[in-house]
Amino acid sequence: MKIVFLAPANSSHTKKWCKWFSGRGHQVTVISLTPPDEDIAAKVHYLNSGTGSQAHDWQKLGYLTQCRKVRKLVAELQPDIINVHYATSYGTLAALAGLKHYILSVWGSDVYDFPRKSWLHKKMLQFSFKRAGRLFSTSQAMADEAAKYTDKSFDITPFGVDMELFHPRRRNRQDRDFVIGTVKTLSPKYGIATLLKAAAKVRQKFSDIPLKIRIAGRGSHEAEYHALATKLGLNDCLTWLGFISQEEAANEWANFDCAIIPSESESESFGVSAVEAQSCGCPVIISDIPGLMEATKPGETSTVIPRGNVDELVEAIVKLYQKPELRKKLGEAGRAYVRENYELNDCFAKVEKMFYNWMKNNSF
Repeated sequence: MKIVFLAPANSSHTKKWCKWFSGRGHQVTVISLTPPDEDIAAKVHYLNSGTGSQAHDWQKLGYLTQCRKVRKLVAELQPDIINVHYATSYGTLAALAGLKHYILSVWGSDVYDFPRKSWLHKKMLQFSFKRAGRLFSTSQAMADEAAKYTDKSFDITPFGVDMELFHPRRRNRQDRDFVIGTVKTLSPKYGIATLLKAAAKVRQKFSDIPLKIRIAGRGSHEAEYHALATKLGLNDCLTWLGFISQEEAANEWANFDCAIIPSESESESFGVSAVEAQSCGCPVIISDIPGLMEATKPGETSTVIPRGNVDELVEAIVKLYQKPELRKKLGEAGRAYVRENYELNDCFAKVEKMFYNWMKNNSF
């Protein structure tokens, strides 16, 4: 197949899609509003709109000046499949460009956050859904949210995980520390402050626990969290890792004794981090966000706490420290759950089959 993705070329999710489909022998092209930041397994057409991804929504209207270029590129490429990722920006661009028979994949904030900003934002999302031929969602939770803005049904296409990369054999620690941590963007919606406050309480109330904390990620609130950690007296047991690669993330998850994913916003549409951690055989503590609970099997592969509840998180951390047999049980069940539901090749093979079926019934 000749596949065109309208998607950000610098996104790890876009790269994963390109790598898998290119590896299957498909001809993959990406039309992107952001330049690639490293090699990607596809030919990239970068549309420089003069507006960065961090710009204000109204400044991003500059994206829409690229409609003619998109229409021309698609006419030249003659793809079998057009898959547009992210319902706003790319979805609106595809709709205004007049593209036909394309598949639209929703990602998260485009459904949870964008339409709540104003009446116009809501109408833009509805317009994107109306023009798309078929709709994909990475989780049922997000499909349920998106259903508020369209009568169309969604196919569920969860993010898969490379289980050979995210593997328990990467664990190589010999120390007796109890290591907890996360790999997330340093943003309030991911509950980083809750994690820090809970860690501080564990140290205060349970000084016998040899606690170590490792946090990977970058974000606009990075300085704020560093300052909070200092105020809480965590600097001697906390390591900030900054941005890390997928391989480095696999190493971290495998070497945690407990992964903590305390997100506080429902725009966490699907718990990719939770799936990665489980694949590494690491027990996880998650907040009661629908997308996170869908990515685990609460009570069997994960411990669930109310979002933003520091004391409940403290209790969960201490319980897992005190019960190593429970950590082992949760970790083994987690990897089995990922193998059954979220193995990378299985997930993408389902999408590939959907692509072939869509191609048979639609032509450009």
